[in-house]
Amino acid sequence: MARLGIPMRVTLVTALLAAGCGGTSSAGGCDPITIEALDPAYLVHVLDDDVPLQYTSDPPTSGPHQPSPRISGARSTPLSASLQVGILERGDVLVQYGPELSAPDRTALEALARTGVVVAPNADLPEVVVATAWRAKRICPSLAIDDLDAFIAERAGKGP
Repeated sequence: MARLGIPMRVTLVTALLAAGCGGTSSAGGCDPITIEALDPAYLVHVLDDDVPLQYTSDPPTSGPHQPSPRISGARSTPLSASLQVGILERGDVLVQYGPELSAPDRTALEALARTGVVVAPNADLPEVVVATAWRAKRICPSLAIDDLDAFIAERAGKGP
């Protein structure tokens, strides 16, 4: 096997890091941010949460929603889909977690909660943690605080 010269080794290491084969991101991390299509029912205001609603994505990033007072901080109970979208419409970020998240990880996640950022449980998520903002979603197979912090910084205040 031929020996690689120093410039070639540096290029190879740089290429591997850029491809995600190294670096300091947390194990597992989060998927890239996706921007979803605008739900055609985004102008619908919901007054009765008992009415069955359909959304174009799960959890939703737009669609029928409850106009409600500002909700922020860590919540102990799940939020209805219409309330979730109401939070996003204000330009706030919603970070939800599934029941498989450990108590220490839940505590770390709840530390992200503040004005404009809501953290809440949701037993029906496709992964352990899902962060949503107006038309934007970041799915996390494992807890990755740095990735979630970056999502919050990029998407907070960007409602319709």
